[in-house]
Amino acid sequence: MKRMMKKLSKQGQMDFNELENVEEVIIKLPEKEIVIPGPQVTKIAIPGQGEVYQVIGSGTERAKTVERAETEIIEAPEEVEISAEDAQLVAQQAGVSIEEGMAALKQTNGDLAKAILLLKQIKI
Repeated sequence: MKRMMKKLSKQGQMDFNELENVEEVIIKLPEKEIVIPGPQVTKIAIPGQGEVYQVIGSGTERAKTVERAETEIIEAPEEVEISAEDAQLVAQQAGVSIEEGMAALKQTNGDLAKAILLLKQIKI
């Protein structure tokens, strides 16, 4: 195999480079990962077609860890408890109804100043 690879390389049909010091290769699938520690990796460049990576080593399967799975999930913002007094203050300052003040406070996660500014920008 190595002789054939050298011959193809000399002919300019393919370029082979072994990657040094590869620690591990992880193949990610929707429900699991395949981990190959300390693999031998060869990069094969084929003119006009792109690159191919050949990985040689023993792999083990593992379930996706919670930490890795959480990075793929966009978390919804935590629901903030808004008092009637805050909604009334925002409504008075922005010149809108209490319901609009409450909605703006929910949108800004309870930030009074941001809610007032948001409502004033909408009215302009």
